This record gives sequence, C-alpha cells and structure tokens, in this order.
Amino acid sequence: MSDSHTPAGAAGAPSSGLYAFAECDMVDMKNGTVLLLDRDSGQQLLVAPPVAQSMRMCRSFRTLEEHTGILTTSVPELAGQQADVMGVLGMLRDAGFMTSAESACARLNAAQAAPVDLPATRVFVITCDRPAAVERLLESMLRTGKLSRHDALYLIDDSRDAGNAQANQAAVEKFNLTSARDMHYFGAEQTRQFMQSLIAANPAAEEAIRFLIDRERWSGAKTYGLARNLCLLLSVGYRAIVLDDDVLCSAHAAPHSAEGMQFGSTTREVEFYRDAQEALARNPVLDFDPLSGHAQCLGLSLGQAVARLELGPVTPQQLHGSSSALLRQWSADSPLLVTQNGTLGDPGSQGTEWLFELQGESARRMAAYPGGIQGALASRSYWLGYPHPGFTKMAVMSQVTGLDNSRLLPPYFPAFRGEDYLFGAMTEYLHPESAVLTYPWCVPHLPLDARPANPDPAPRDGRPEVNFGKCVTDRTVYRAGISPEARLHSLAALVGECAETVDVDLAIMFRREAAELQADDMLLYQRLLQDGMLRPPQWQEWLQDSLQSVQAASQQAAAPGALRNLPQPIDDTEALARFREFASGMAAALAHWPGIRAAAVAAGSAAEPGATVG
Repeated sequence: MSDSHTPAGAAGAPSSGLYAFAECDMVDMKNGTVLLLDRDSGQQLLVAPPVAQSMRMCRSFRTLEEHTGILTTSVPELAGQQADVMGVLGMLRDAGFMTSAESACARLNAAQAAPVDLPATRVFVITCDRPAAVERLLESMLRTGKLSRHDALYLIDDSRDAGNAQANQAAVEKFNLTSARDMHYFGAEQTRQFMQSLIAANPAAEEAIRFLIDRERWSGAKTYGLARNLCLLLSVGYRAIVLDDDVLCSAHAAPHSAEGMQFGSTTREVEFYRDAQEALARNPVLDFDPLSGHAQCLGLSLGQAVARLELGPVTPQQLHGSSSALLRQWSADSPLLVTQNGTLGDPGSQGTEWLFELQGESARRMAAYPGGIQGALASRSYWLGYPHPGFTKMAVMSQVTGLDNSRLLPPYFPAFRGEDYLFGAMTEYLHPESAVLTYPWCVPHLPLDARPANPDPAPRDGRPEVNFGKCVTDRTVYRAGISPEARLHSLAALVGECAETVDVDLAIMFRREAAELQADDMLLYQRLLQDGMLRPPQWQEWLQDSLQSVQAASQQAAAPGALRNLPQPIDDTEALARFREFASGMAAALAHWPGIRAAAVAAGSAAEPGATVG
C-alpha cells in the first residue's frame, strides 16, 4: 500500500508532529552499514547498524521528542544524547523514512461510496447442556421485537445430555409460538443428517468434515469450536451473528465513554461491581438490541463504518501511539469482517488473576474499589470493553460476535479452549487488510452455573505456554494482491508441515514459542513493578512472585508435555504425537474448506424444517 510519508499535514493545515518509522526491509551491506529499503516509496538509505536497530522502537506514531525520550531511556548507549538522537530522527524524517500520521489519515479518510445492500443476517445461539440459560436468552430475544429483520434464527445444540436437548428443543418450540421469525432447532440428529449430506456431496472430504463437526470424533472433549463451525456452514453467503447461551439479548451503555475512536489496541478497559445486579443497574439499557447493533456495520468498509457511526474523519491525534505497521494495512476500503462488543457481568475467564496485570485507569479503578482488591477479584462482576468504537486487527473473546461470512472465513478448531483467538489469527492470515470493530456498548453475560471466586489467586507458576494464534500471525504474509483462496492454501500447507515435523524439531518450535511468551510476561511484570503506581501489598507481591516464577521457568527447557495449554501434564512424546494428529486434521480441514462451504449451501437449504435430508 503506497504511502507518501508526507511530513506535513494536508495543504494549509498544520502538522500534528506525529511520526513513525516507515516500514522498511533492512539489508546488512557487510561493510558496517545497513541499507533501508522503504516498502512503500521505493526509497533507500544507508545508515549505521545502531540507527537501524533503534528504529525498530519507533514504529508507533509519536512526536520526535517522544521517540527521543523512549530511545534515550531504553538504549543505554544513547543515554544523555538527546540532541544527537533528535538530529538523526529529523534526518530520517526529511529523507522520507518517517511516515506522518497525516498520511495514514489520508488513507483512512478516502472517499467511500454509500453502502449497497449488505448480505442478510442469520442469528445463531450456541449451547451445550444449559437449558435454563437457553430459555432465559430466548425470552430476552422475544422482547427485542425486531427478529423478523433477520433471514433465519438457529439454536445450535451441542448438549450431551438427552434430557437437556429435549428441554432446549421444547424451548425453541415455545419461542416459535410468539416469535415473528421461527427459530430452527439444530441438535445431534440434525447435525448428523447435515454431515451426511456434506459427505455425500464431497466424499473426498469426509475425514475433514468429521474433524470439523462430528461429535463422535471429539467424544469427551469440550467442543467449543464445533458448534461455531456449524454456524459458519449454515451461514455461507450471509452475515452471521453468534450468541453464547448465557447472555441476555440487550445492549447496555458502557460506564465510561470518550469521543472519537481507537485504532490498534486490543487492551480492554475494566470497571468493577459488587454483583451482577449492581452492574445492570448502573449501566442503562439502550434503545437497540445487540443483533441490530452488530448488523449496523458488519460487512461495511472501515470508511463506511466511520461514516455510519458518525465519528467524523480520523484525526492524527486519534492515531497517537498506534502502530504504523498495523495502520499500513488499512485504508478506507478495509472490510470489517468481525464485530464484537463489551461484556457486562462475568468476564468469561476461568480465573481472575489477570486483573493483577491491569494498567492505567483500569488498574487505578481496581486499587480504589470499595471492597478492596480481594473484593474486586472475588466479585466476578465487571465491565470489559472500550469507551469508544475500536478498530483492531485481532478478534478477542466476545459473547456476541458478528461474522461477515459472505467472504471466505476460516473454520474454527473444533475442540478445546482458545478457538476464538485462533480463528481471529487465521482470519487475519486470510485477510490481512481487514479490520475488527468492537462497539462501545456491552451485553450482559450472566452464567447460571456457579463460577468460583478466588480473592487470593496464586501467582503465575511460570509453566510454559504456546499461543497458537501467535504462531499463525507471526507467519502471515502482508504482501498485497494475494487472494484469500491462495492464502488459505498456504495456511493449510503451513499447518500440514507442522504435522510432518519430527519430534526434535517440533520440540524446538514449542520451546521457541514458549520462550517468546515468557519474555513478554517478564517484560510486562517488570514494567508494572516500575511504573510508579502504589499498589496494595498483595498486588505487589503477586507481581514480584510471578516475575520470579517466570524468570526461573525461562532457565529450564520447556517440556511440550507440561504446557499450560494442556489440562494436565503428559509425556512429551505423547504431547507431540497428539499435536501432530490435530495439525494433520486441521490441515486437511483447511485444504477442503472451500469445497465444504460450497456443499454446505445446498445441504443447509435441505436442512430447513420441512425439507428432507438425504
């Protein structure tokens, strides 16, 4: 994507003074210099190696003075050399190697045609053995009064207990008595027939189909992604809105708001409440429902969404601190393939120790919580979200999610946790120019099952972990012009190569990924301990103990069988064999995915009530 790197603002307008180092390839010239090759302008420049290395720290939009402060405090050799550093940065700016925030704004604010008719929406509720929650959610959906706007409604029932499945089906039948749009019940038998239709249409893909949606294939495992794969296959060509069963279909105002919009950050803010009743009472219901809210911008371009939300043109100050590498991928034409919203109530995570890692205003709110930090940790009643609309590259956990499935989206990994993060990473791999929009409003997340509260969580134990989503994004190709279909083929090959890698090399890959995450954790805890905030002793000790645990663990070779991703430690050889099995299945699923999607269009029509499924 071209970028003029213009150092000044628009004609006649003052410059914001915000710059970031241009995206460059760096070539060691073997003579004590490094050649910078600007990926956008085609310019090149010889610099000293320390300059090239330091510029990696200047990839966010800041003033030259701010960049100077970061470099002179982070690089020991530059301490006290503010004037020299400012001179080098000024030279790079004048040579066109510092891109201005104004140039990014010009791309994001480019004129956009008015939106044409978007694909219709299909709404999915996914559930597993929680009939009381399903009944509560369906009752709240009836109160919206706008269900006829959607092309179809589905309950995807992954319940293992026959009694729960019967109760869910009865809840759907009761719902249909008064709903303006009937809901289709899609349980075990419907899934079996649907799967048979897919296999009949594409017999070469049978193993891949079973990997993605066959309950028997994953007997005994938590199949969070399997239900979501059914949502994808039943919405090919549509926009899908997927709800967890333990939410309410109501949109609430966020407790904090701010003007404008946010670009790049995936860090959600947090507010604390005594219980769910207080959270609901203090955040009023808005005059629209979450389904309409998600449909508002899902599938639009970034520029169209900014206009529809009446946010005004993007200004340089709104990009302050944002990554230029990220913004380089975006323009006004960038499609919004995923939409999310804030959470009000239970955070959805198993533990609450992550609260100790909060920064900024969220950390100060926890420190000032009337019930103390133990009360904040134990309440499990929070707001998590953005105070204004946020555009990011990666999807995070959202109890209601919008998916533009009129475009080629990847499948979910069918089992275990983390399926949403991996899906977000694979979507980024297929569509690196796309964006995720998180709305500032929130949806109540109120599980009926008891979630344990722990006012005194143990520090991080330092056990190694692998972020499989990061493994994908680290290998994403950001060259323009490559089709999503070609990228999907490349992703399938990448995962397939992992499935064929021998133990010794696979273990090295695991250890490298685990070490990188440990390095990130250590840096985070060091920064928190040095940020000058006065924390209660329990909080401070947790950070210190966690840092020491991670430091100690980083000195030991990470054992694949001891990864935190696993429910319990297992033998290393078994862990690697299991990973290869899963990678092989996922590689085949990715390779066959376009054909499976095509078959699903016909099979989905046959699966409508009243139709005969062969």
